[in-house]
Amino acid sequence: MKKIMIAVCDTDTAYGERLGEWISLENEDKFSGVFYSAWEYFKESLSSQIPDIVLLSKDFLEYPQMREMLLRQRDTDEQDIQNAEEKPFWLYLKGEEQAPSCARDLPAVQKYQSASQIVREIFSYYQSWGKGRQSETVAEKEIIGIYSPGHSIWQTPFALTFAQALGQKEKVLYVNLQECAGFSGWFEEEYEKDLLDVMYLCLTNEVNVSDCVNSALYTMEGIHYIPPAEDSGCLGEISSQDYLAFVKLLAAKSGYDVILLDFGMMIPGFYRILGTCSKVYIATEPGEMHQAPLLQFKQITARQEDIQLENKLVYLSLPAVHQNIYQGSAKIQQWLWGTMGDFSRRLAGVQSGTD
Repeated sequence: MKKIMIAVCDTDTAYGERLGEWISLENEDKFSGVFYSAWEYFKESLSSQIPDIVLLSKDFLEYPQMREMLLRQRDTDEQDIQNAEEKPFWLYLKGEEQAPSCARDLPAVQKYQSASQIVREIFSYYQSWGKGRQSETVAEKEIIGIYSPGHSIWQTPFALTFAQALGQKEKVLYVNLQECAGFSGWFEEEYEKDLLDVMYLCLTNEVNVSDCVNSALYTMEGIHYIPPAEDSGCLGEISSQDYLAFVKLLAAKSGYDVILLDFGMMIPGFYRILGTCSKVYIATEPGEMHQAPLLQFKQITARQEDIQLENKLVYLSLPAVHQNIYQGSAKIQQWLWGTMGDFSRRLAGVQSGTD
């Protein structure tokens, strides 16, 4: 049986070494304990072996690099189940000090107690986390992201036609996160509820997520969508935790097979949300003007040091589209059965009705 590896991260060398040894001795058939006295040693060790459980002292949580790693790998108040086997379970090793804000969502184990009691508490937390992760994995569906570093005006027409194409094979929910999406003007619709209403209901009440989504759901040419935020200034004020929680709820409980996220700005938690996606399409237009924003996006992404995310990115050059002045249903028809629709159907691997 594979041993559960527990890493003790504490700048108090005497305490950390003893606890690491005690963990190994407490149940040598089940646990192996290791100790790291500084961030640099811990970070270096991750390249060769990722521990199953990590105990973090207050001093360790004060390393900026440690806080950034937690932000990338932690969901709302649970561990990210995307690629879960490759990520550790984090615990706060609490002493007498006041807990730092970044430890707020971490399960806490009291530092100064017997090693046997520490091990029992760790294992209890770890078992609960594993059971919750397994139950969510069954329910969670696919999340696909679309983003244009140069904010191409053709990003949303592509996202909509791609949602329609994917919808021929799976049940797809389109969610527009752009600040000025233009839906009311384009499609001549008046919306009673929008994205902000759905987010509020899902995050603040014990409601059926599917019913909540359906209360604001619109359909257009087979595309199921939540109307974009009307008061788009609020999009930058929503916390990264709320965005992540909302996306996870949609994926797990909305009843859709695919959640397609059409991004605008880099909303709070942008890269963490991208990390939950199975694939992210990075859309640009031909020409020199889109090359500089694309290069900057690649540089920012590289600084995240997330190889798994970079492997999910698919770079697309959108086709040139002939513009006609249409409104309402005629506009979406133009996109669906023109160059953009053909491009999206090829990408999705489906045929048009005229093929």
